[in-house]
Amino acid sequence: MPNAAVLSGRALDGRYELHEVIGEGTFGRVYRGRDQRLARLVAVKVIKPWWTEDPDWARTFEREAQLMARVNDPGIVQIFDIGHADEGLYYVAELVDGESLADRLRRGPLEPGAARAIAEQLCGALAQAHAQQVVHRDVKPANVLISADGRVKVGDFGIARLADGSTDGALGTVVGTPRYMAPEQARGLPTTPATDVYSAGIVLYEMLAGRPPFTERAAVELALRHVSDPPPPLPDGTPEDLVAIVDRALAKDPAARYPSGREMAQALQDARAVPPPPRRGPNSTLVAPRRNPRRNVNPSESRRYRALLATAVLLVVGIIAAAVLTSGGTVRVPRLGGLRQAAAAAKLKGLGLRTVFVHRYDSAAPGRVVAQRPSPGTRVGDGTRMLVTLSRGPRPVPVPQLVGQTSAGAAATLQRLGLVTSDTQVPAPGTTPGLVVAQSPGAHASVSPHSTITLSVAETPRWRPLTSFSGTGSGRSVPFQIRGARWQVVYTMGYEGTCTFLFICSGPSAQVTEPGTGANLAQFDLGEGSGQTRVFKSGAGVYQIQVTPGSDSAHWSIAVDDYY
Repeated sequence: MPNAAVLSGRALDGRYELHEVIGEGTFGRVYRGRDQRLARLVAVKVIKPWWTEDPDWARTFEREAQLMARVNDPGIVQIFDIGHADEGLYYVAELVDGESLADRLRRGPLEPGAARAIAEQLCGALAQAHAQQVVHRDVKPANVLISADGRVKVGDFGIARLADGSTDGALGTVVGTPRYMAPEQARGLPTTPATDVYSAGIVLYEMLAGRPPFTERAAVELALRHVSDPPPPLPDGTPEDLVAIVDRALAKDPAARYPSGREMAQALQDARAVPPPPRRGPNSTLVAPRRNPRRNVNPSESRRYRALLATAVLLVVGIIAAAVLTSGGTVRVPRLGGLRQAAAAAKLKGLGLRTVFVHRYDSAAPGRVVAQRPSPGTRVGDGTRMLVTLSRGPRPVPVPQLVGQTSAGAAATLQRLGLVTSDTQVPAPGTTPGLVVAQSPGAHASVSPHSTITLSVAETPRWRPLTSFSGTGSGRSVPFQIRGARWQVVYTMGYEGTCTFLFICSGPSAQVTEPGTGANLAQFDLGEGSGQTRVFKSGAGVYQIQVTPGSDSAHWSIAVDDYY
């Protein structure tokens, strides 16, 4: 794709001064600018000229800008104006004085409280757009701007729709950034607010872990990971309520996620309201509050004080225990092991208990309860929060690099990993027979135990018909592509009637050349007879056979076979 000229120093439509470049994306370049008429700083995005050559695209751009101008929320970068100057289409937006979340993440992960606060503001902004049936479709750290006072604003809202020139999210259209793309988006299916929820979950994951869950370079491999693979666990020490929120936001099924940004923002707000667990020392014991030493110590008085204090504590504990045991507001925690998520949630809801689900790898079937806290039989008060752990299924197995190994060696490697091999013999010019030339899934993908890995194995070379042609007397030139190390020409010629001269017949001849270099590989008479063969060892490349007619009428045919 060509480079667009930098326009710093110009004034669009005689009104918007363009200063330094502050960002660049697929569709255009963003400048820090100044609105001369209103004397205020603005951000000006000038669309790259090759996008605007399509009039349908230009009309779509204007509709998108008008649509987003109606989504008015403090958490969304506001669009002020749109125009078409000599330099191209442009829109003028609010200038956010700060940095993008992508810039912030280059310095490492965020503390959980800061990550939660940013995610809550992000989801709150998405909620306002979702309420007006607008889906962003390209939520990522580069589009999350953080002002100097810590306020979050979402930029480039809705512009990702322009990639397919429509605003209806048509089936089969794939737009967005692969690293943050929801499974349905990767499949080209229609997008919903739950699509933005998935992307917001990826952003929250990256803030907590310091990297996105999937980081493959190839867009296709990234899409496959989002569609089928669970994300790696978040770092140890991540608050359980944030783990639960990320797990729900990254559900493969859109119906299992938060329906929109509003519900995810509410979950993040509720997580903020949950009190932190007691602070513990290095040996998992509660850290006692620091006490000031008493200046005047009376041993006997101190002993009486401690005895009275112990009696009072026992009395209070007894009163509390009796109140708990006789209170109608307590319930006994049921056993949840082996239940599915929906059944466990319904059971706890019926008892008036709150539920937070987390996941871990386990030999149990995916979605089954494998642990709970508090434990079964414990008495707890109404509204107590239950932490329920669901199985993700067995831990995925990373697929090794198998290309270049022998098929037997690759099969042994996969067997040690508990994976199954399926071999397919394929032609592979220039490769030693029996070596693996391709694999699916590719190296570094993660699959379930006992999954089948398909190996493409180089087969033993053989003669393969490539092309054939024939004629009667007239000349003909035929080029062809050779893949193997050697190839052969099989030719036949027969006279029709009698020769011009009774004993000496002048038939057609053939010349073999290499068009790229002009080299002449061979020249020979086709001769009379059938099944005559000439073998060439010139290797892969493009070659050509030129047939020159003789003075006598003869019918001839030529077949070319490739060896690989």
